[in-house]
Amino acid sequence: MCVRPVGGAVRHRRRRVRSERGSGSLLTLFACVVVATAVAMATLWAAISTERHNLAAAADLTALSAAQSLASGAPDPCVTARRVATTHQVALADCRVTADTISIRVTKQLNLAALASPTLSAQARAGPA
Repeated sequence: MCVRPVGGAVRHRRRRVRSERGSGSLLTLFACVVVATAVAMATLWAAISTERHNLAAAADLTALSAAQSLASGAPDPCVTARRVATTHQVALADCRVTADTISIRVTKQLNLAALASPTLSAQARAGPA
């Protein structure tokens, strides 16, 4: 576009063109942040899920061992339950003995870095078939 001032030379006015330069870098950075967040969440979910399964297995084995101890005539099957729970690196939170069954609850504190420290628990019951 030319502008001709009164009495003189022609001056050209430059149009300002908006540049999209650098927008690809920002989009790439945003995509990397989204992917990193998704990977972190998937890792946390996998860690918690794995520990829940391990805790359920430890609860089952603890209850079965205590029930076998009860069936063999041990005076306190909860002592056996506590020993087995400790072997599986879980805490025995509750142990109840009824006539011929054992009900137990075990817990485990997870340490998920600086994000959280949830306490998971699982219950199991065992007795004669």
